[in-house]
Amino acid sequence: MAEKETKSPIVDYLLKQGKISAERAKELVEDAKKTGLLVDEILEERRIVPELDIAKARAEIFKVPYIDLYGQTIKDDVKKLIPQEIAENYKLVAVEKKDNTLKVAMINPADFKAREAVDFIARQKKLKPLFGVTTASALKNVLAQYTGFTEELEEAMGAAEARFAPVSGLPSPPLGGVGEEEKIAPVSRLFASFLKYAVDNNASDIHIEPYMGKTRVRFRVDGILHDKAILPGYLHSAIVSRIKVMSNLRLDETRVPQDGRIRTIISDREIDLRVSTLPLLGTEKVSLRVLDPAKMDFTLENLGFEKEGIEIIKRNLEQPHGMMLATGPTGCGKTTTLYTCLKMLNRVEVNIMTLEDPIEYHVEGVNQSQARPEIGYTFASGIRSFVRQDPDIIMVGEIRDNETVELAIHAALTGHLVLSTLHTNNALGAIPRLIDMKAEPFLIASCLNLVIAQRLVRRVCERCRQQIFLPEEAEKEAREVLGKPYLNINLDEYTDEKTGRLKFYRGTGCPYCLHEGYKGRVSIYEILEITPQMQNIVTGGRQRDDMEQETKRQKMMTMLENGYLKALKGITTLEEVLRAARE
Repeated sequence: MAEKETKSPIVDYLLKQGKISAERAKELVEDAKKTGLLVDEILEERRIVPELDIAKARAEIFKVPYIDLYGQTIKDDVKKLIPQEIAENYKLVAVEKKDNTLKVAMINPADFKAREAVDFIARQKKLKPLFGVTTASALKNVLAQYTGFTEELEEAMGAAEARFAPVSGLPSPPLGGVGEEEKIAPVSRLFASFLKYAVDNNASDIHIEPYMGKTRVRFRVDGILHDKAILPGYLHSAIVSRIKVMSNLRLDETRVPQDGRIRTIISDREIDLRVSTLPLLGTEKVSLRVLDPAKMDFTLENLGFEKEGIEIIKRNLEQPHGMMLATGPTGCGKTTTLYTCLKMLNRVEVNIMTLEDPIEYHVEGVNQSQARPEIGYTFASGIRSFVRQDPDIIMVGEIRDNETVELAIHAALTGHLVLSTLHTNNALGAIPRLIDMKAEPFLIASCLNLVIAQRLVRRVCERCRQQIFLPEEAEKEAREVLGKPYLNINLDEYTDEKTGRLKFYRGTGCPYCLHEGYKGRVSIYEILEITPQMQNIVTGGRQRDDMEQETKRQKMMTMLENGYLKALKGITTLEEVLRAARE
């Protein structure tokens, strides 16, 4: 692609550097025309290349320095030279004041309004601004220093304790009495600080629970729970009550679990929260699932699927009918994979219907329906109704029982493409699982197109990643796993020239990854394509050994093999792969 076609210096630069392909650059330009967004904005939102590459590209293009803010604590007197409102609005921060100069880090040096705002402030203070480029995540961490989570939490707790702390050994009155609005305000601030921390740190869940007479708040980040706050126990009922009010749950019902939903604005983003309360001995626990629509802008590539796997998935999504299954335990990313496939299929000429429990994300152009088993609207009854709605594509949240599998197979055999999930340990396990649910082998062979089995593993932090060598026994096992002829992996590419050892990686921990050594998650997977040979094996009722031989003929990479390869590429660690493989 010629440079003039992109009209984006950054895309052109990344293209020259080999960071993106010509095909991807063309897609970006076309998507920019469709959405009205700048090419640069789409590039950043979709995380097609690491944000560090984008920042360094901007630095090169605009001839300004790259400023690495990770791990830096900016002095208060310097930071406050630019007011917080200006810093957040224009996405910049004062970094250093030296003599009569002020070093300023910003995301986009082409933002002339931001430059003008800084010039105005600098003139008033008789300073000369020097601009540099940083990354969005690094800037976010520094902006959090204006009012960090701990500071926000302490302020909110102070206000809440002043309202709710017991006096003379008596408990504070419950919400709902005199001065209710006055009491709600500090609790709302406290809850808002939890939500802001969750969104800023990409937490998937918040747990608010009693713990040794106090209230413990935990956040699940990249699949791992972290303690973040211990609050006085007398605040527990007030926090739970506030959450119930916001999610339209019954305040007076503490004997049975309740489910609700909250939609709110956090850090200028619309966030959905799925709320679940659970009665415990004398109190309640609350769990909140954070559903951020911005996180759903995935491609198969950034989910962790490699080129060969993507080609197989795309080929099967182009089939006019049949069934595609995503399998694995709860929380392994099955639904996200199916949502990504739906977005690829979502065109004006097709009618897509989904039946979910619950609906996690809204997808424009897709008809999404919420199953309600308590009133008889189940996955099975929903499929019956769907086929009368002239659908081209049907997604069913989960195949759980004999009736659902029978109706899903019938829909797949009568001209519909059916997508669903199943709980099995691996891709091959989907076939005996369907047979266990009374599906006939010849029907399975006729309708099943593809099975994807997957797990989620944590990504090695790109900021603190270091090369390591495995113990000899572990390296020997890695060579056995990846050295199988049908995988066709050239291990020499991943071998250290001096030692002849395989190179693996781990994160040492840094501020960017909250000293965890990991940042984000990625799928490890296996893809089973139902070829004519596999159809014959299934129809003939032959043994699993025959199926495994066919997967080798297909050169199917198992989930464990895919995980080892990702560890070898420095995407994850072997510890993560082995942990996930045991799930």
